[in-house]
Amino acid sequence: MNIPENLLFLNENDVLSLLTPADAIAAAEDTFFHIGTGEITVGTMALMFVDARRSNNFHSMPAILHHRQVAGVKWIDTYSEPLPGYPFSHGNLVILSDTKSGSPIALVGATNITTMRTAGGHGVVQAQHLANPDPAVLSVFGCGAQAKAGIQGFLEGFPTLKQLRLFSRSRKPMEEVRTRLSDRIEVVICDTPEQALAGSNLVLMASGAQQPLLYMDQIRPGTTIIGIEGFRDLDPQIGRKADKWYLGYKQPDAHIIESSLLNPGGTLRLEHVFGDMTELLTGTIPGREKESEIIVSTHMGMGAHDVNCAMTVYERALEKGLGQELHLC
Repeated sequence: MNIPENLLFLNENDVLSLLTPADAIAAAEDTFFHIGTGEITVGTMALMFVDARRSNNFHSMPAILHHRQVAGVKWIDTYSEPLPGYPFSHGNLVILSDTKSGSPIALVGATNITTMRTAGGHGVVQAQHLANPDPAVLSVFGCGAQAKAGIQGFLEGFPTLKQLRLFSRSRKPMEEVRTRLSDRIEVVICDTPEQALAGSNLVLMASGAQQPLLYMDQIRPGTTIIGIEGFRDLDPQIGRKADKWYLGYKQPDAHIIESSLLNPGGTLRLEHVFGDMTELLTGTIPGREKESEIIVSTHMGMGAHDVNCAMTVYERALEKGLGQELHLC
């Protein structure tokens, strides 16, 4: 690959035109695997709060992808309480540098990357390696941007799916999903968690809820649960009582255990974790061993996923001549 002398700026529309759900899934699997082989270095996240209430923050999430000869950092703000008149903001930018020369090569919009690579990226990879084969029904809790991206990713990653069962506090988004996907899959709008679980052994938790929506006694044998918010919307007892609890990658996902928001009551500890996806994909630990196992897998994400997706966007942009060149000198 020829590296241009100038910095390439790729906006959110560029990302949407160049990155597909299949790309996000492939990047997530590649990230887990190459962390496991030592070919990706995940740096330490730096978190800085802007306000005394600690509601608004900036944080950086660095990674080096040695096998793709690129280093990058996701620079992100999470403004839960923005100033009046300003929208909620989350997921902003990935900065890429060439590891051969050290030169910065691209600035890539990260909001759409964040949405695509989460539930619909690493969430799908977790499910592909842990769920019982050929699921026909997918239960989704939530119907916001992450849940919708997750649905697209799961439809890409699981072609056997015939029915989608949705549970959310807002009916209109569920009806919009049903209309949009009517020619692809049967969409059932559910009024209770129990209805959403009927006939399903694959569950995606992407609700954004601040209290559990799913409890251990509701889960039937053979079910795989994918959580993208730790145990914010899952009963923490599921992590203790499931046959196996996996993390995405122990280093950053230790935050799930340390956080009072993601581990309400503080009952979950690292000793309850069976392993993580970096170990599973490199053959260090097994995945599902019995059809009847109840398995839960939680992963909060990491900058390495975003850097990997951004590199794919950058390479595609060079091939297609897209993006805007910025002159640093």
